[in-house]
Amino acid sequence: MSEVIRYQGIPFVARFRLSAGELMERFYQSLKAKKLTALKCNCGYTVFPPRIRCPKCYARLTEENLVELSGKGQILSFTKVYFKLDGKGNFVDLDEPQVLASIKLDQSDSIFFAKVCGEPKDGAKVEVVWREETKGEFSDILCFKVVE
Repeated sequence: MSEVIRYQGIPFVARFRLSAGELMERFYQSLKAKKLTALKCNCGYTVFPPRIRCPKCYARLTEENLVELSGKGQILSFTKVYFKLDGKGNFVDLDEPQVLASIKLDQSDSIFFAKVCGEPKDGAKVEVVWREETKGEFSDILCFKVVE
């Protein structure tokens, strides 16, 4: 029979700074100001959230390409979510189901996923709802609400 050998670990603290880069820093600053920004490439493609390269032509994008969006868009598809991860890899029931949707913002060519407040429908028009206090994080977007 083999013996299990266990080693007691030593505490280790790693301190570091992580930079999201100038473009993402500007994006997070705009979220704090309750504004959505995207990057519009010279080829005409507008990407949200910003990326360093255009997904259509792969051109490098800079701060000169930043544009502000209206915060309005359209639901392409959605799903109801009944579980969440607890941070340890386990699924736990949500108190109430949440709706996640693929959304295409009006002035953007790309699609992203976000929480939707209310009862969604495919093709429904939506607009951004901000948290009262913003921190410069993607979670500053509370949800997108369906508008008539």
